[in-house]
Amino acid sequence: MQRHSRWLRAIGYGVLAEICTIITIIIVATGYKYGIARGLPPEAYDAFGQKAGGVIGIVGGALFTYAFARLLMRRLSASYVAHGIVVAVVAIAVSVLGSIAGHHGVPLGYVFASILKLLAGWFAGFQAGKPATVT
Repeated sequence: MQRHSRWLRAIGYGVLAEICTIITIIIVATGYKYGIARGLPPEAYDAFGQKAGGVIGIVGGALFTYAFARLLMRRLSASYVAHGIVVAVVAIAVSVLGSIAGHHGVPLGYVFASILKLLAGWFAGFQAGKPATVT
């Protein structure tokens, strides 16, 4: 049962990584609209939201995937890379499904974001599995 819960935790952390990415995009877009650039036409806010969402989605998605995968690693004793990859794959799945629901397709930037998430999950697992060296 313990082993099963680790994999479920990896799935949950992947979902949380994507939720945090979405929340960050919303906070930045809302802060821009109501704090930084008040009084602009709605088209300007839409354009900013698209650009900010693209950048934050790519960079933030990878960073949150790495952060949540690293958080998971503290609870593991083996299979670090596999668990990191699961966190990344789940974050990618949530992202792609959200894109299909919202955009009715998957923009090209999602491919790059997905590659970065996979690398982030792999790297978190690789770091955790690497033996500590004393210097």
